[in-house]
Amino acid sequence: MKRKILPNNNQKFFNDGQMIISKTDTTGKIIYCNRIFISLSGYSEEELLGKPHNIVRHPDMPKVVFELL
Repeated sequence: MKRKILPNNNQKFFNDGQMIISKTDTTGKIIYCNRIFISLSGYSEEELLGKPHNIVRHPDMPKVVFELL
């Protein structure tokens, strides 16, 4: 059975040509993120740096996807 992903109040949109960029260390902790990533995440840069990248994971996104990244 295919699971339907429904929109929620956490969805964010960005313009064509904008890119969200983040970098993690080998354990998946954020070591860099650009301003667009920060803005769309809803967190401050200080709140993001050093945290696991899945802090921004959509609740419907399977955890295994972040493990593969």
